[in-house]
Amino acid sequence: MEKKYLIITLLMLVLFNQTIISQKDYADKTNQLNSQGQKEGLWVEDDENDIDYIYFHNGEANGMFYRIKKCNNSLTWFGELSNGEYVGTYYIFSDYGHLIFACNNFTKNTDSISLSNIVPESKCYCINYYPNGFVESEGFLLFSDSPSFDSFEYGEWKYYDENGKLTETKVFK
Repeated sequence: MEKKYLIITLLMLVLFNQTIISQKDYADKTNQLNSQGQKEGLWVEDDENDIDYIYFHNGEANGMFYRIKKCNNSLTWFGELSNGEYVGTYYIFSDYGHLIFACNNFTKNTDSISLSNIVPESKCYCINYYPNGFVESEGFLLFSDSPSFDSFEYGEWKYYDENGKLTETKVFK
């Protein structure tokens, strides 16, 4: 009977050791460059406040990306990129974990903002949420780098109260 336990214990140690070695090997494969010197695979970009996880192929961001806030280890951004452009749905969460907004229908923008004659590069449909989960507002955003920074409301926007009742509609040009 003791021999059986010894064999099981040794087998578990070998498997555990292999798991640790495999994880170390995987960690060593982040932030790699391909033969042309371009970002390839998973990149972990760590700054003072956040850690970004972004997948690259031939130097272009391709695949899922997400951002973790260091102070509380919470997910703050989540989405997908294709050739460096947003695709699918892009989510932003608060420090407390509730969904702040979600954007989709990403396209190139051809509309200018009349106040400044700026033509932001991209357009998307955005829905903002109250902490209780009800929609706060919705409409199109124009932006250049990210829908969460330096974006402009454009076209028809609808605004709701905290119970989901439509309170106002505005048109931005």
